[in-house]
Parts: sequence; C-alpha cells; structure tokens
Amino acid sequence: MNKDKVYPKYMVFLPLILFVIFFVIPSTVGYLYAFTDWSATRSKFGDISFVGWSNLIGMITNRKVPVALVNTFIYAIVKTVVVTVLGLFLAYILNRKIRSRNALRTLYFLPAVLSPLVVGLIFSAVFQNRGGTANAILTLLGMEPVQWLGARWTGVFAISFAEVWRNVGYAMVISLAGMQSISSDYIEAAHIDGANEWQTYVHVTLPLIMPTVNVNILFSLIYGLKMFDLIYVMTAGGPGGSTESFGTLMLNEMGAGRYAASVAVNLIFTVILVIVAVLYKKFSERWERAV
Repeated sequence: MNKDKVYPKYMVFLPLILFVIFFVIPSTVGYLYAFTDWSATRSKFGDISFVGWSNLIGMITNRKVPVALVNTFIYAIVKTVVVTVLGLFLAYILNRKIRSRNALRTLYFLPAVLSPLVVGLIFSAVFQNRGGTANAILTLLGMEPVQWLGARWTGVFAISFAEVWRNVGYAMVISLAGMQSISSDYIEAAHIDGANEWQTYVHVTLPLIMPTVNVNILFSLIYGLKMFDLIYVMTAGGPGGSTESFGTLMLNEMGAGRYAASVAVNLIFTVILVIVAVLYKKFSERWERAV
C-alpha cells in the first residue's frame, strides 16, 4: 500500500458535516410534517399544528396505501427476477464467440440510455386501446383487443414489461463484465475434468460472478421499489389509483393539497425501504457464502 495516498482521518469530517446539513437534517425535519395538519389551506408556519399519529393511521387505513404497497412490490419483484435472469442469459449468449456480438450488445443496451419519459411515451403508444401495437397484434391473431392501461392487472403488466425492457441491457452489461473477469484457466480446468457447458456455468461461472449478480439484484430491487416516472407517464397511477406505487401516491397526495398525508406516505415508504435493505443484506451475504 502506498502510504502517501492514505488520507488522514479528519478528512472524513467535511463530507460528513455536509451530508448531515444537506440531507439528514432536512429529511428529519421534513418527516416531522407527517405529524401535522399541513395542507394547501394551512401552508403558513403559524397555521400548522401537530395532530399526532392521525395522518399515519389515516394513510395506513386508507385503501390507497395497501394498493400502492402491493403494486410497488410487484413492480420491484418482477423487475428484479426477470431483469436479473434475462441479463444473465443475454450475457452468457453474448460472451460467446458469435458474429455481430458487439452490435447485439449495443442493441440490447440501447434502451438503458433512454429517458424513462421517452420509454413511457413509447409504451403508452404500444399499449394504447385504439391503434396500439399490442392490440393490433391481438387483432391479427383473431383475439379481442385489451384495455391494457384501463385496468389494474393489465396496467401493472404493461408497466412492468416497459421497465424490464428498459433495464435488461444494464443488467446484461454488468453480468457480462463479471463473466469476462473470470480467468479462462477455470473454464479449461472444468472442461478437462469432463464438465459440460451447463455444469461449467452452474458450478464455475455462476459462483464466481455472484458478487455481480448481487449488484444486479440490489440495483433492480432499489429502483423497482422507487419506480415513479414510468408509471406516471403511462397511467399516472390510474385508473382510480389501481396502478399506483408509493412514488405516484406521494405526488398525487401532494397535488391534491394534502401535504402532510404525502409526507406520511413518504415516511411509511422509508420504513419499508429500511426493512427491505436490512433483510436483503442479511440474506444476500448468506446466499453468496452458500454459493
């Protein structure tokens, strides 16, 4: 280790102070508004008063929060599982010596660089009730058109499909980087021992890229739980709040002038995120050691 590049411990204090001033304190003070009657009609500080746990209890018992909770976890789980598995599959295929593999890597990664706004507009057109590509295909197959964005489960499917399409290339690149970092000596040794392609992948490649797989799972899970822009562009949480996530619910409550209720939703969501993060850290460590 080059001791000249080891920074003194006091250098950590400036970033820590800035983090506390610009993130910890504003976040903590912001959460206090969940315990007040802050609203569009009570926007002045002198008009705001504390109401205790009533906002949190009101939002938990409100049907919107359970719906948003279920939808949020559906988006996150579908995205995490499908994106991780497809990313590994595409990385495995494109890590082989095939023609045009560089062009195919670029093609699959291209959706990852698009803005969620652009992706939302594209798939809003694809899943349009009239004139949409999905319904045009169903009509050609002799099937009845579907109101993709006009019902809860078809809307959740359409949004999840668009999110998977946007992120699978990113997972592929991360998995591909992990595979390319594996020394060819391990693969050759497995083949010498008589292992076939599948056995080599399961017993050699996959254990060696587990840290990469965990990165993919973590990113997909976090951004799946935080999904907002794609949902807002495609359905705005509708119809009737049936496709809402916590992100769209917060914005819709704020837009309706219920500021304290919006902060209460944010506080509930933060607690859920902390629980999920702790559980994921616990089980991912066991999973990586087991593999």
